[in-house]
Amino acid sequence: MKNVKELYQRKQHPIKFVQFGEGNFLRAFVDYGIDVANEEKGLDASVAIIIPIAAGGKERFARQDNIYTVLLRGQKEGKPFKENRVVTCVDRVLNAYDDYDAYMELAKLDTLQFVVSNTTEAGIVYEDGDKLEDCPPKTFPAKLTKFLYARYQHVAGAKDKGLIMLPVELIDHNGETLKKCVRQYAELWDLPRGFADWLDTACIFASTLVDRIVAGYPRDEAAAYEKELGYQDELLDQGEPFGLWVIGDSRVKDKLPLASSKLQVEFTDAIEKFKERKVRILNGAHTSMALGAYLAGFDYVGECMADPAVRRQLVESVFGEIVPTVHLPEEKARAFAESVFERFENPFVHHALLSISLNSISKWRARVLPSLKDSLKRAGKLPKWLTYSLAALLAFYHATEAGDGCLIGKRGNGTYEIHDDADKLAKIRECAAKSDAEYVRSVLAESDWWGEDLTKIQGFLEAVGQHFQNIRELGAKAYIEKLGKQGA
Repeated sequence: MKNVKELYQRKQHPIKFVQFGEGNFLRAFVDYGIDVANEEKGLDASVAIIIPIAAGGKERFARQDNIYTVLLRGQKEGKPFKENRVVTCVDRVLNAYDDYDAYMELAKLDTLQFVVSNTTEAGIVYEDGDKLEDCPPKTFPAKLTKFLYARYQHVAGAKDKGLIMLPVELIDHNGETLKKCVRQYAELWDLPRGFADWLDTACIFASTLVDRIVAGYPRDEAAAYEKELGYQDELLDQGEPFGLWVIGDSRVKDKLPLASSKLQVEFTDAIEKFKERKVRILNGAHTSMALGAYLAGFDYVGECMADPAVRRQLVESVFGEIVPTVHLPEEKARAFAESVFERFENPFVHHALLSISLNSISKWRARVLPSLKDSLKRAGKLPKWLTYSLAALLAFYHATEAGDGCLIGKRGNGTYEIHDDADKLAKIRECAAKSDAEYVRSVLAESDWWGEDLTKIQGFLEAVGQHFQNIRELGAKAYIEKLGKQGA
């Protein structure tokens, strides 16, 4: 069987992107998006990938001339969707250590406009042990500072030669955090004041929010995919069709024609509202549904979507209780919610409910509680399903048996592990030994967990206690069905 490079060729475009990170997500999201925009929007851009760690290898890219295939599988607009896209926009792959000089030469490129990064959530850090003379420094922000300083020197501080930083690391305010680190290194290394001014006036550090599930190399199905494709590709990268990139600086919009039929891109100065939408609708739906559904006998999200009772819970809670609380135009919130349902139904993504259950106390506080409080304020009454969801959490966590770093819960004739912070599990175990009413009251009163004493919300303790009792007496599945037949 031929290699992918024997059937496809890299497209020649000027290098406009330097990308720190060669991982699956960047290749199936950012590079994929650039490749599509080259075709649909005339972006005319190629990417220079920098492997930022000393141990990172580039040989697998070289064997394929930097060409690889993105496999998208799932649903789109209510129909099964499949796409095999050969990405041809990666011009070169360099290692920041082995190819240091070549990597630093990229800073001088007149065509360069953007720096993209995904160096993990721990990648955007400041360590005062990094030195300007290191080739390269250890941390990503230090590498970037030295890279930007080299460009500043090469262009003699020209204001029209600054770069736009687009970090996609999963931390809040990733752009602002990255800029803060760069400014710290500029100060540590005693770089000229003019460089700091250039960072402020010529460069943009845009915070971003990204959303696409990328599974990466489909190890178990690789042979079947290669047979379908008709070529070998050791860089196969599988993901879901949904893709959203929110770029939190509207100044970037005219500089980056990236939005296409395959990738939704939003440019905004209100990125927090888009984050709220994702956390409340996507993550909130997961957290409010998963624990009760697991107790009802389900193991995966896809199974929940196929069950009429659990699906009804999701529809009523998402569209009736969560969407109205999102601080975006209703059509944007509803459209996102509809895409979430398609993603939950994706047969190629097997999302385990027990995976979603990890650290559910902090997740419920961040993902569900704000919607519950806003819904209560808006409607003047407690939202049925979001209130139930805390009772389901309490039922899932109710356990007195300790395991290895966990508690042991019981479902039918089997057991499952409950994972959360050690102090929370210890408190749960203590409270679970009390009466049901005292267990519910004690947990709701833990203001350090929830940010407030939840027993102070009028009627909430009684409502959660009643839901908890019904789950215990009827069983989760029967109670979800019964609750669904009741009015709001």
